Amino acid sequence: RNRRRDGMSLYSERERKRKMGSRYASSLLTAAALVLVLLTSSSSCSCSALVEEVDWTEVNTDKTSRAQRDNTWVVIVDTSRYWLNYRHATNAFAIYRSVRENLGIPDRRILLFVAEDFATNSRNVFHQQLFADAELKVDVHEGEVEVDYAGDAVSVESLTRVLTGRQPESTPRSKTLSSDQTSDVLIYISGHGGENFMKFQDNEQMIGEDIADILQEMHNLRRYGRLTLVVDTCKAATFCQHITSPKTTCLASSLRGQNSYSKHSSGEVGNSLIDEMTWLLYPHLDDLLTDPKSLAAKLNRKMEYSTVDLKMVG
Repeated sequence: RNRRRDGMSLYSERERKRKMGSRYASSLLTAAALVLVLLTSSSSCSCSALVEEVDWTEVNTDKTSRAQRDNTWVVIVDTSRYWLNYRHATNAFAIYRSVRENLGIPDRRILLFVAEDFATNSRNVFHQQLFADAELKVDVHEGEVEVDYAGDAVSVESLTRVLTGRQPESTPRSKTLSSDQTSDVLIYISGHGGENFMKFQDNEQMIGEDIADILQEMHNLRRYGRLTLVVDTCKAATFCQHITSPKTTCLASSLRGQNSYSKHSSGEVGNSLIDEMTWLLYPHLDDLLTDPKSLAAKLNRKMEYSTVDLKMVG
């Protein structure tokens, strides 16, 4: 297949413009189902099951690991808006918090995409807080937060332009990915997905061939030395299936035919809080960058509802 190289044509226009049919009715039905679960059961739904504290030993305790070098760049993407998708924002902020606090990467090398920040949503009874745990003790929104792309600015086009560097000259440096052929690049994406696609804003989608083309373009343009992609969504492994770019790793939260589920829910918040893989992963990002095979095996020993998939291209 001939692959087009223009930044605006890296993703499929046909797929990108496809409207997700009956999304409003579907959202109402899903919301009604969640309310019923929260009112009738605190433990029977897989979306609200509790988990014990993660107790494995760190794979890498070297404080000079490559994740802490001066040329590691991180792109974090939450693709979902609407209150029912609280957990997708929590996923993104949990990774953001870990990248800053555990890996020591400054904001100038982090690009954060958040479709809707539910910390300020009028339905959030815990104003300016986003909780990841069932006890409501882990506020991943605590402290200073720098969101680079918000609301309608979170799109297939904006992510494509950031990753490939095909942005207008007027773009502020803080909104660009200034990586090079020696950089470690970590990309984390969370949202609703399915067989070979990831939804953005409930009205467009990026397909697996799109992300494969983007990563290949990044390689051709020497925008990374090593690249790690993390995808937390349903059927996540299918989103990575077309990736062939050298020196890439894709960690996916679920296999073909599997759904990804939230790990905690809260009646006080009135929502699911965080997805299972992200809950287990976010304290251990350095392990992902230094020994992904070992980390994937440890995740799978902890996962209850889906199986983590790891794809590595040498």
